[in-house]
Amino acid sequence: MSYLERIHNNYPKSFSKTESLNILTHYKDQLTENEYNIILNSLCSHALESIYLNERDILLSIAQLREEITLEEIVEMVKAS
Repeated sequence: MSYLERIHNNYPKSFSKTESLNILTHYKDQLTENEYNIILNSLCSHALESIYLNERDILLSIAQLREEITLEEIVEMVKAS
């Protein structure tokens, strides 16, 4: 199953950087070092603004890095919801 297919599950919100990091750690073995670092940097940047990535956000990030979805498609998906 692609990472993009998994985003349709209902994931709870994350309320802390620690929760977001725990989710990312769950996927660490499935990511290259570069993919992990890119998502980690994004996660930390968002956390500075008190925005915490949940599992859906992380799956979308993986899907985007693996060219399963474009940023434009993500934006359209968010606008539609």
